[in-house]
Parts: sequence; C-alpha cells; structure tokens
Amino acid sequence: MKKFRWLIVFLLLCLFISALLSLMIGTPVLSIQQVIDGVTGSASPVTQLIIQEFRSPRLLVSLIAGMCLGISGYLLQGVTRNELADASILGINAGAGFFVMLYLGFFSQAAATFLLPFAACLGGLLAALCVYLTSYTKSGVLKMNRILLSGIAVNAGLSAMTLLVTIKISKENYGFVNSWLAGSIWGASWAYVWALLPWAVVLLPLAFYYSQQIGLLSFGQKRAQSLGLHVRRSQRTLLILAVGLACASVAVAGSLSFVGLLAPHVAKTIVKKENHWTFLLSGLFGALLVNVADIIARVILPSGEIPTGILIALIGAPYFLYLLFQKQA
Repeated sequence: MKKFRWLIVFLLLCLFISALLSLMIGTPVLSIQQVIDGVTGSASPVTQLIIQEFRSPRLLVSLIAGMCLGISGYLLQGVTRNELADASILGINAGAGFFVMLYLGFFSQAAATFLLPFAACLGGLLAALCVYLTSYTKSGVLKMNRILLSGIAVNAGLSAMTLLVTIKISKENYGFVNSWLAGSIWGASWAYVWALLPWAVVLLPLAFYYSQQIGLLSFGQKRAQSLGLHVRRSQRTLLILAVGLACASVAVAGSLSFVGLLAPHVAKTIVKKENHWTFLLSGLFGALLVNVADIIARVILPSGEIPTGILIALIGAPYFLYLLFQKQA
C-alpha cells in the first residue's frame, strides 16, 4: 500500500501545480509572484480582483465539482456493477439540468444561487428513480444490463425537455443557461462555491463511509445478502449519495459529462480492486481532470475559450465507445 500513498502525494502535487497554473493562465497572464501577491493581498487592485474574485472561485468550483463527480461515478459503477455507469449517461445530469431550467424559468425573479443544488438534486433523484424502477424484472431482480439502456432513454427525454424549457428562460438568465448547457466554468463566483461546498463537506465523508459496502456488492446480490448486507438498502443509500454529489456539482459547474466515467476507470486500473484507495483516487483524478481541462480550454483557441464540458466530452465520448465495444467483445 506504500505505492498508493506515494501516488496520493504525487496527485496532490499535480493538483497544486494545476491550481497555480489555473490562477496564472487567462487574460491577462500573471506571473507566480503576482499570484502570490494576489493571494496575500499585497498586489495591485486589478490583480487582486482577477485572483480573488474571478480565478479563485473558478479554481475551487472546478476542483470540488471534479472530485464530487469522480466519486459519484465510482459509487454508481459500484452500485450498478456496470463499468459504463456515469451520472451523465444514466440521465441523472439531464434530470438535474431539467429542474435547474425549471427553477430559472419560473422563479427567475427570486432565483437564489444556493437553491440551485436543491433543485438539481430533486431532478437527479427523480431521474435516478425512473432508471432504477425500469431496470427491475417482473421477478423483482435488478438487471444491471437494463440500467444503461434505461438511463440512455431517460437522458434523451429529459435533454429534449430541457431544451424546450429554455424558451421560457428570461433574458437575464439566458447567458447562464447557455454556459451551463455547454459545461462552462467561466463566470463562476463565490456564490457558486458556497452553494457547492456544504454538499461536498456533508456528502463526501458519508460516501467514504458507505463505499465500503461496494466490496460486498461486488460478490453479487445473493452472496452479499448471505454475508449480512441489506442489499437494497445499501444500493439506495449509495445511489442517493451519488446523485447528491453529481447534482450539486452539475448545478454550479454545468453539464460536465464523462468525468464520473473516466476518473474511476483510471483509479481502478491502477488499484485493480474496489476499496478506499480507489475511492480517494477517483476523487483526485476527477478534480485533476476538470481543472486541467479548464486550463486547456482557456488556451486551446487563439482568442477566447471553449467550454470545459465540451473538451471533456471530446475525450470521454470516444473512451465510452471503446469501453462499450470492449464489453461486447
């Protein structure tokens, strides 16, 4: 286990370097000394404004959301016993997005940022419930191969409804809606950080505690039940935690697809089993993936930037197809 400790240290170092680059890169590009002065409050007013009000919230949102999405994907893959499970594929992100659009469309005058995760979580839970219930057979057995198909159907329906709801969005919120649909972290403020942080502080420790049950679920429902595990209760608890982590992240960071697919796969490829090391690595890889993608999204074009969600999708979609064909082989 010593090598995993060193890997954790290495990933933390990578996160620190990426965080520093995130604060430096943009318009304008800042030096390391300017970043240090901006953090300590000894820089010029313009530099302090850039660091403290624009880039720091964006950095924190990308790190926290990436970590939550990575761990959410790990929990979903553990519950469904399906390597292709991810909040964006199972329709959870689409459910969250639909309710966020409803909230902005019909309560635009009184819309509060801290309520966005609650609206998103409600939509995600309803979407997950639809997927969960339609995956059962007549005999009451949860068929894992039906979860993916149900998720794709729910995802398609909710995505279409979300686009219809955007017609009712006010002009004031239309910019946020376009940014959200594309998965852009640009424009993140401290309000988004405070809206997401409580969910991460509460749900991540609970997810770590209950993730120990995933090892028993890997033996199969009957074997896990014979070992004393209440299978359905464990599945529901882990599913609720996964939905909460994904939806809170999606509410403030936008539709970041495939993070929950890529991060756990990298972690499980290294660890070779599902345990607390895989849990931690999934979160760290998720945070690193989103933050690095956000940095690349700023510099990949000669002028302007592309949404982070689009860049991650360009990586995640081919990898999803690769896993799908590999599973069918």
